[in-house]
Amino acid sequence: MTPELKAQFTPKAAKKPLDMPRQYVSACFSPTGVFLLAGDMEGQVGRWSLVPDKAEPELAEKPALTGLTSWVSTCVCLPDGKLAVAADSFGNLACWSYCDDATEPVWKVENAHDGWIRCVIVSPDGQKIATSGRDGRVLFWSADGKKQSEIKVGGDLSMMRFAPDGKSIFVGKLEAKVSQWELAGSTKIREFDAGLLFKPNRLQDVGGVQSMAISADGSLLLIGGTQPENGGNVQGKPTLLVFDIATGEQKKKAELGANGDVYVTDLEWHPDGCWLITTSGNPGQGKFLCWRVEDEQPLSEIKLSNCHAVRQHPSGKWLALLTTNANSNGNGKVVDKTGEYRGNSSPLVIMTFPS
Repeated sequence: MTPELKAQFTPKAAKKPLDMPRQYVSACFSPTGVFLLAGDMEGQVGRWSLVPDKAEPELAEKPALTGLTSWVSTCVCLPDGKLAVAADSFGNLACWSYCDDATEPVWKVENAHDGWIRCVIVSPDGQKIATSGRDGRVLFWSADGKKQSEIKVGGDLSMMRFAPDGKSIFVGKLEAKVSQWELAGSTKIREFDAGLLFKPNRLQDVGGVQSMAISADGSLLLIGGTQPENGGNVQGKPTLLVFDIATGEQKKKAELGANGDVYVTDLEWHPDGCWLITTSGNPGQGKFLCWRVEDEQPLSEIKLSNCHAVRQHPSGKWLALLTTNANSNGNGKVVDKTGEYRGNSSPLVIMTFPS
C-alpha cells in the first residue's frame, strides 16, 4: 500500500453538508447522473437535480415523490434514465417518472408483499425488478408493474443482488444466511454461511445480512454486518465476510472497527479498484472507508455521524453519503436554543476524489 495509492483513495469533503430536514435511509443516482433520489422515513422519495456548470457538485431540491405510506428503506433507478422504483415498510411498491414535474406514481402495487419490503433491485439488462422482505418471498416485476414470477426462499429477507450476468440472484436473510438462485428454473444453486454475523439474544435477535455486493467479475461475494456482542443497545465489530462464489468458501474476514462501530451498512465498488464502505454504530459513531480485499487495513477512513448509505456519481469523481445529524437522540432530551425538540435529520455529505 503506497502513499500514492492512499492519497488516490482519500476523498475530501466538497462543501458543507446539505441540510436535509427529514431522515433518509436509502439513496440512488440516476444513470445519467442528473438526479439524486433518497427514501425517507415518512413515505416520500426526496429528489434533487445536479446544478450544471459548477466547480463543485451542487444539488437543487425538487418536489418529493409521493404515494408510499411509511419508511422507504429501498429505492433504485431503472437504466432507462427515466423511471425509479421504491418500496416501504407496509409492503407497497411504486414507480415514478422522476424527470417530470409530477409527484404521483405512474404505477403502484399496494400490499405487494406481506409486510416490510426491505430491498428492491433491477436486473443488469433492466428487464426485471426484484423485491424481497420479511415474508420470505422474492418477487419479480416488469417495468410496468406486472408480476412475472416468484421464488419462495423463507425467512426474513434483508438484501439481494443480481449476478453480473443476470442469470442468478443472491438473497440474504437477517438470520445471516445467503443463498444463490438460478432464475431460469428458480432453483437454489448454493448457500453461504455468514452465521458469524448473527446472534439470538433474550432481548432480540441481532445482526444478520445488512449489506451485500458482488465483485465486478462475478467471482467474489461480500457480506456486511456486525459480530454482535449483545442485544438491546447492540455492540459489535463492523465486519465484512468475503466468499468465493464458485466454491462457497469463505476467503476472508475483515474487521473494520471496534465494538462501538457496529454495522457495515453499505458498500459499492469504485471502478479504480476499491470498495466504498459505510458503517454505523453507537452512540453517533459512523465511518466512511475505502478498502481493498487484498489489504489488511483500509486505504482511508473518515469519521462521520452514523452513515446509512454511500452512492457514487456515475462519473466516479464524487460521491454522496447519507448520515445522521450530530447529537441525535430519540427520547426528547436534545432541544434547540428555543427549547423545542427537533427530530433527527440526514445531512448529505458530498465528497470528491483527487483528479
